[in-house]
Amino acid sequence: MKLKIIFAILLLLSVDICSQTDSTHSKDKFLTFGIFIGKIEEGARIFTPVRLLPFGHPEALNHEFPTIKQLYGSEFQTLLLLGEKCGLKLWATLSRYPKQPSTKWPYPEFTEPPLSKLMNAEIVHKPAKDSPLPGLRSLAVYNGFPVCFIVDTRNLSLEERNMKRPTAMGLDIKRKDFISKLNACIPYLNNKKTGIIVFDN
Repeated sequence: MKLKIIFAILLLLSVDICSQTDSTHSKDKFLTFGIFIGKIEEGARIFTPVRLLPFGHPEALNHEFPTIKQLYGSEFQTLLLLGEKCGLKLWATLSRYPKQPSTKWPYPEFTEPPLSKLMNAEIVHKPAKDSPLPGLRSLAVYNGFPVCFIVDTRNLSLEERNMKRPTAMGLDIKRKDFISKLNACIPYLNNKKTGIIVFDN
């Protein structure tokens, strides 16, 4: 009888431990994506959506910042939300460029952007000078991961961007350094793991 009671207690403990493990370790795996807005006068692309797929992914072509050919799943609405928070109306452009958005999500190994969570997330405003990345206008973070960004370098000089000559993207930076600077913004959420940071000009 005592053995049965001990076994039952151990079984309950193991179930509780497993449930805690499942709840504290998210299985979500996201892709960082966003838009670079540049100055055509210096040869930059005016509007470049990118999705940071793994370098070995067929769509990435081993590029540091693979250009998006079509918005999928909740990417369209997430970018609209992020643009709205920093004063950019993106619907007319995003709804037709590069192609009309699709509701499908063709990346089964990744989770599509958590739009519903971001819609209700806290908005934190900071002056542009506090951004670790020149031109960063807004950044959506979910569970400590930089999900979506908007970078606008149109009003920045090359000197302000720490550059000597212009680039098509408006910045001269490697992906790992870019991600590092996005991550450096997360402390602005005041110990929260989810929120939207807006850098005001």
